[in-house]
Amino acid sequence: MISRTIAALALLTTSVFSYASPELLVPLEVPNTQLDHVETLVIDGDINDSLQLLLDNTLKNKNSDFYVIDEISEDTFNNTLTVVITLYNQPILLPTDDWSLS
Repeated sequence: MISRTIAALALLTTSVFSYASPELLVPLEVPNTQLDHVETLVIDGDINDSLQLLLDNTLKNKNSDFYVIDEISEDTFNNTLTVVITLYNQPILLPTDDWSLS
């Protein structure tokens, strides 16, 4: 009984401090939504690396809600991959006191 309680508390505390990774958005969705621009990142990596792994490693310490891949380019001469992404946050909309339907 005590071990179950301790395990449940440990799971609860780790889930409270975990952060979700940003979600990928299609660039066409950005103009149609109200998003706050956070920053633009240029990620350089090896051409043989996985794009998903490169993005995951970069975004794991970023605190944003969404990201958009703006550009992907390869330099076969130098064996590099460059990815430009933009990070966005969803604004927190607080309720207003105006409840009129006009």
